[in-house]
Amino acid sequence: ANIREIASDSLFRIQIDALQRRMDQDKRDGWTPFMIVGNAGTTNTGAVDNLESLSHIASQEKVWFHVDAAYGGFFLLTERGRRLMSGIERADSITLDPHKGLFLPYGTGSLLVRDQQTLKRAHTLYADYMPPLQKEPDLVDFCELSPELSRGFRGLRVWLPLKMHGIEPFRRNLEEKLDLTQWAAEELRKIPGIEIIVEPQLSVVAFHLVKPGLDLMSLNQLNQQLLEQINARRRIYLTPTLLDERFVIRICVLSFRTHLERMQAALEDIRMAVSKV
Repeated sequence: ANIREIASDSLFRIQIDALQRRMDQDKRDGWTPFMIVGNAGTTNTGAVDNLESLSHIASQEKVWFHVDAAYGGFFLLTERGRRLMSGIERADSITLDPHKGLFLPYGTGSLLVRDQQTLKRAHTLYADYMPPLQKEPDLVDFCELSPELSRGFRGLRVWLPLKMHGIEPFRRNLEEKLDLTQWAAEELRKIPGIEIIVEPQLSVVAFHLVKPGLDLMSLNQLNQQLLEQINARRRIYLTPTLLDERFVIRICVLSFRTHLERMQAALEDIRMAVSKV
């Protein structure tokens, strides 16, 4: 009951005017808005909200500004990503998943918070059997900063590859993924009947096959069959989503093993599947 879903525009980004109107209405109704959540790369389409505008509203309204950058945040290592995510530096907290954008082992997630004391106030526990651990000023006791009391040292998975390789190989990989996604979008445009739902902003491109005279249900069934045909060859694996009740197919380029030859194979399989359905 306390969550407000805000309408999105044609690029699936939060409509800034709609957000401001809803906050104003809630305040008139006696509610107190306390947090805005923006996206730096959504799962469905890779959409990046206007983070500058969201941060401005958050500052004006004195509310917490959180950015979900789990999928897209590490594209900040690229020039294109920095331009697209301008304003993220003003967030109070940011979710990042190194197991996505840094190609690291699954389960390596992180939450960045501007003020460490905020996490301490939320998560510090006291018990007679727990010795005080936070004595040294440079020691970070993570059980005081998260819901987990017993936890593995997941930060090692991030530190070690950066220590071994530096940041540049990761930056080059991310640049390549952006280029491959743009290439895929251009190739999809050449296939008769294929419609790109939204132009890629990061490394996700969503598309579907359209045929004249089909209603929404029939069109969705057609694209379900198309997806099955694409994946049937087992050379690539694409996943679906629903956008405005439309069944669409996603290409998400975010593996260090994905290079041009894999994308070429993907487009071959898509073309063959389109010819079959």
